[in-house]
Amino acid sequence: MENNSMLMRILMFIGFLFVAGIILNLVLGIAGSLIALVFRFGIPLLIAIVIVRFLTGTSTKRNNRRYY
Repeated sequence: MENNSMLMRILMFIGFLFVAGIILNLVLGIAGSLIALVFRFGIPLLIAIVIVRFLTGTSTKRNNRRYY
């Protein structure tokens, strides 16, 4: 590594930063997409489940067995 010239070291460093930027862009893009997916589908689904459970009145005091 010590045999490389100063220009070569600078170009290698710039190349490293370029590759690291691409990798970070991909990783953060995937993470952002997953977070957007959770907000788009997960939270409304969670709200719907809570509303259904509230309206059906699941209570621990009464017998919740359903006979078909």
